[in-house]
Amino acid sequence: MREMKRYLDLIPISARQRKRQSRMTRLCIILAVFLVASIFSMADMEIQAQIYRTIQDYGSWHAVFRGLDEEQVRLVGERAEVESSARYAVTNYRMDQGYTVEGKETVICGFDESFEEMLVQADVPEGHFPVNETEAVFTRSVKRQLGVDLGDTVTLVTPDGQKIEFTVSGFASDTSLITSEDAFGMFLNMETYAEYFMDATQEKDFELYVEFSPYCNIQKTISDICEQTGISRDSAQENTQLMTLMFQTGDSQMQQLYVVAAMLSVLVMAAGILMISSSMNSNVSQRTRFFGMMRCLGADTKQVRQYVGREALNWCRSAIPLGLILSLLMVWVLCAVLRFLSPYYFGDMPAFGISIPGLIAGAAVGIVTVLLAARSPAKQAAKVSPLTAVSGNGGTTHAARKAANTRLFHVETALGIHHASGSRKNFLLMAGSFAFSIILFLSFSPAIDFMNHALRPLQPSASDLSIISQDNTCSVSKDLAEELEKDPAVEKVYGRSYAYSVPARSGEESFKVQLISYEEDQFDWARADLTEGSLEEAEKGEGVLAVYMNAKRGFDVGEELTLEIGGQEKTVKVSGHLAESMFDVTDESANLICSEELFRELTGEADYTIIDLQFNSKVTDQDVEEIRELAGENVTVSDNRMSNSEVKGGYYSFALFLYGFLAVIALISVFNIINSISMSVSARIREYGAMRAIGMGSRQMIRMVAAEAATYVAWGILFGCSAGLFLNYKVYDILITGRWGTPWYFPAGALAEILAAVILAAVAAVHGPAKRIREMSIVDTISAL
Repeated sequence: MREMKRYLDLIPISARQRKRQSRMTRLCIILAVFLVASIFSMADMEIQAQIYRTIQDYGSWHAVFRGLDEEQVRLVGERAEVESSARYAVTNYRMDQGYTVEGKETVICGFDESFEEMLVQADVPEGHFPVNETEAVFTRSVKRQLGVDLGDTVTLVTPDGQKIEFTVSGFASDTSLITSEDAFGMFLNMETYAEYFMDATQEKDFELYVEFSPYCNIQKTISDICEQTGISRDSAQENTQLMTLMFQTGDSQMQQLYVVAAMLSVLVMAAGILMISSSMNSNVSQRTRFFGMMRCLGADTKQVRQYVGREALNWCRSAIPLGLILSLLMVWVLCAVLRFLSPYYFGDMPAFGISIPGLIAGAAVGIVTVLLAARSPAKQAAKVSPLTAVSGNGGTTHAARKAANTRLFHVETALGIHHASGSRKNFLLMAGSFAFSIILFLSFSPAIDFMNHALRPLQPSASDLSIISQDNTCSVSKDLAEELEKDPAVEKVYGRSYAYSVPARSGEESFKVQLISYEEDQFDWARADLTEGSLEEAEKGEGVLAVYMNAKRGFDVGEELTLEIGGQEKTVKVSGHLAESMFDVTDESANLICSEELFRELTGEADYTIIDLQFNSKVTDQDVEEIRELAGENVTVSDNRMSNSEVKGGYYSFALFLYGFLAVIALISVFNIINSISMSVSARIREYGAMRAIGMGSRQMIRMVAAEAATYVAWGILFGCSAGLFLNYKVYDILITGRWGTPWYFPAGALAEILAAVILAAVAAVHGPAKRIREMSIVDTISAL
């Protein structure tokens, strides 16, 4: 046997002798490290995923400046902080100026070749960037609809009838804006654009895109450029989403997100500290005689504190790497799910991504947490006197201030409650660690509402393709809708009729409304957004559903509105309200939803303004082109598949991140409760042996353990709900109410979920100790250490 030269050499010997207790403490450290490391790693991976997605959607540029001349453009490009810059100009962006190719409105863009690196949509995957004045790049919709290929000639017709021929040098990807407006796009080099279109370009449509070094103070640099060039700060637009993810935004509302993130990070660390402190406090309390014997052998209080601290670090040697490995596996699962849910955005994300900052933060926080958590148990151990060890009274018993209350409860239940509350410190640590699980869950849950406000999920009513009347009249035949229903690629067909800017009156107040017809499917989808009143009345043609105009003016259920249509006044009754978030409602206007029969009765129109289609998974581009031909030339065909994919990709990634957080918190809560109750039972195993010896049955002891667990959980729920609901309100107020005005609501769903997890974990926690108590003999129990 190796010679022991110092008290610290007892650490590995004690670990071998108390394997079960050491394993429980290590498990608690693993869980705490996993909680911290996985949340930090998931946050880092989500930031990386959002940066990747933001660059795909909006580009890698940081700022865009308007109103610069060529000399100012040169000065900006020569600044040391600027990594790259590119001029960009656009004509017919709103597709209302009459530049057409084969009769379709065409957006004309001119930019420097370096712009391709800043914006994914400007990349030319097929062919090459135009190098001379006769070449142009077109969007793929031109190739698909007109049948042109590289080297072919395409003629652009200007508003004054001039025809300009360009040779196709390449094809770029369609954008959601162009496909949704059924338009074409063409890209030119900046010199060609300046020759043909600069005179028709508005000043605000000539821009300089700039990408800065990520290590400079971008906000200060933008201000310096504005001061240098003499332009106003308002004329410089930021890529807000990318700047926010880089922690470089000047947006005050975005900066509030940083405050919330910092607050939640502190809560995560506090939860880890409480979990480990509770475990170590229980571990130390089991070895009171051991520390007393160390004092008898000459160890002073400082040496005992060093022993406990070094023992905690010894547990870290294996616990922290295991916690980090588990967090790494969590990140890999996250990456795999992201790649599966949205290959369009995350197909290039590494399958086995590693979050270096997350791992470093997890390891550092793990060590610091353990050291902080070890301070209190170390002081407790140092206070043990040699007399405690000599007298044989070491253990977990505490001086009883008053007897267990057996008037209200059976003796075993009273003893369980008494055991839980006997040591205030242990009670606070145990109940506090349970409470923090609830606090964390409730504090994170408003992020789900933030996601639903910031990234609206794709609604069930979202169409993949829309056939729209060019003059916004009811001119799209219902016969077309019936014919489209027979198409095997089409899953649903539903249309709407619109009457715009209809004069309306309620009492003495006058305003404008939009009257919109719904059919059966759309009424079903609207059911979830009904805030008051009856949807059935509107569906039967006995009333209309109203969407609020603004915060100052609402509609009362039963209120009668007088509409002036075709020179005649007709009265309708408001039968219910729909949520405003489902519609784009401008101030001083409102949407009124009615049945097709009522719409026809009020307006005399029977056809649709819009026909929407939802496709099945087997739809192809060829199917879409056939539908486009069937619709004819007098309508606009808006292809929304790309924009739908963008919405789903962004929403799923953020949802996965947030629900992953909540799942980790709930999982940690379950394991922490089970482990803590098991350690508490181990700490009192000698007392249980004594009770068995004087006649207490195993069922009574199990009820006693259950009562002790229920006491911790009950007070943990009380503390957790009190603080958690307050923090839930504050986080909701910062993230949502302060930004969108939506009032806070009681989080009944989130509260029920975490309480169910805590209660079920407490029930499961009693099972293990109960089995040990039943299987252990009285002699073994008394002699156990």
